[in-house]
Amino acid sequence: METVLIVSARARRFFRAAVLPLAVLALLTGCATARNARSVQDPASRVPGERTPTAAELGLPAKGRVALDDIVRIAVRVHPTVVQARRAAEAAAASVRQAEGAALPQASASAAASYQTEQHPPAGASHRFVSFGFDVSWTILDFGRASALARQAGEQWLAAQQDLRSAEVAAAFNARSSYFLLATEIRLLGVAEEAVRQYEEHLDQVRELERVGYRTPYDVTKAEVDLGNARLNLVQTRDLALAAQANLANAVGLSEVLDWTPDEGAAVPAVPTDFDAAWSLAQAGQPALAAAAARERAVSALVDARVAALYPDLSLGLGLSLSGTPTPLPWSLKLGPSVNWTPFDGFQNLASIEQAVAALRGARAALAQAAQQAWLDVRTSWLAIEDARQKLELMVLMVRSAEESQQLAKGRFEVGLATSLELTDAQEALTSARAAQIQAGAEAAIAASRLARTLGVAVPGQEKAP
Repeated sequence: METVLIVSARARRFFRAAVLPLAVLALLTGCATARNARSVQDPASRVPGERTPTAAELGLPAKGRVALDDIVRIAVRVHPTVVQARRAAEAAAASVRQAEGAALPQASASAAASYQTEQHPPAGASHRFVSFGFDVSWTILDFGRASALARQAGEQWLAAQQDLRSAEVAAAFNARSSYFLLATEIRLLGVAEEAVRQYEEHLDQVRELERVGYRTPYDVTKAEVDLGNARLNLVQTRDLALAAQANLANAVGLSEVLDWTPDEGAAVPAVPTDFDAAWSLAQAGQPALAAAAARERAVSALVDARVAALYPDLSLGLGLSLSGTPTPLPWSLKLGPSVNWTPFDGFQNLASIEQAVAALRGARAALAQAAQQAWLDVRTSWLAIEDARQKLELMVLMVRSAEESQQLAKGRFEVGLATSLELTDAQEALTSARAAQIQAGAEAAIAASRLARTLGVAVPGQEKAP
C-alpha cells in the first residue's frame, strides 16, 4: 500500500506539472478562437465587401471628380469578388496549419465521476467511482504521409493566394475600363451638346434667310427636324452617361447614385515594347498560370501521401490513468512505441492512388490550358492595342477632314450654293467623326487595360516587375 501511495503522488505531481499547463494553454487559445468566431457571427462585424458600403464610408465623394488610382485602389480592397477570394485564401492558410498540426504530438485528457446506490443487501450500500487521466501520442514515422499532406495544403494555399491576385486584377480591370467608358460617355455628351448648339444656330439662320426670301419653308422644316434628332441623341447620350456612372459605382462595389466625373488626363497602364516582352511578363506574372502550377504541385503531393498510406505508422505514446472507488486511486501508466498498419483495406488505398494520379494528369492539362489561354489573351490584347492606335490616328485625320468639309458646306450654304441637305450631311459627318475619335481613344485605353489584366497587373507599377 505504501508503494501505491508513493507512485500515485508522483503521478499527481507529473500531471500537475506537465499536463495541466498544456491543458490551460490549449483552453485559453481555444477560448480566444471561439470568441473571435462568435464575434464574426454577429452581423454588425461585417466589413465593406461583406456588405455594401457607401461612397462616404470609403472616402469617395458623392459628386465631382474622382481619381483613377483611388477608384482602382478601393475596388481592389472592397469589391465582393476580391473579399470572397481573400477569405478563401485565409481558409486555405488555416488548412495549412491544420495539416501541419497532424505531425505534432497529440494530447487528450479525460475525467469522470459517478455515484451508485445498491437496492439489494447490503441495503443502502453506495459507492463513488472516479477516473481521470491523459494520453499523449506522437507519430514519429509515417513514410512522409503527414509532410506530403502539409505540402499539398501549402500548395493549395499558394493557389488560393494567386486566385486572390486574379480577383484583384479582374476588379482593377473592371474599375479601370468602367472609368474610361464613363470618360468616353461624358466626352460624347459634350459632342452631342455641341451638335445641338450648332443645329440651333443653323435653325435661327435658316429662319432669318427664309424671312428675307433666300430660303424656302422646306429648309426651315429640315432644320427643325435636324435639331429634333440632335436633341433626341443628346437625351440618349445623357442616359448612357448616367448608366456609365452606375457601372463605375458597381465596379467599385457600391450601390448608389453617384455623379462622378473622371479626370481627363487619367494615365493608362504601361504597354511593353513588343509582343515577346509582353508574353514574357505574362508568363512570370499572370496569377492564373501560377495558380494552375501550384495546384499541379498540390496534387503531386497528394500522390505522395496516398502512396505513403500503404506503409505502417510508427508512433510513440505516453498515458496515465487513475480510476476506482478507494483512495488512493489505483493507477496505470503506459509508455512505448506502437505500430499501426492495415495490410488490406479492400483495395481502397490502391484506388485512392489511382484517383490521385488521374487528378495529377488533369492538373497538368489544366496548366497547359491556362498557358494556352494566357498566350491567346496576350496576343489578342496586343493586336487590339495596335488596331486601336492605327484607328486613333485615322480618326484624327477624319475629324480634320470633316471640320474642313463642314466649314466649306456652311460657307456655300450661306451664299446659296449648297442645299440644307448638304449642310446637314456635313454637320452629321463632323459629329460622327468626333464621336469616332473619342471611341477610338477609349478603345486604346481599354485595350491597354486589358493587356495589363493579362499580364497580372492590378495597380500601376506592377507591369514593370517580372
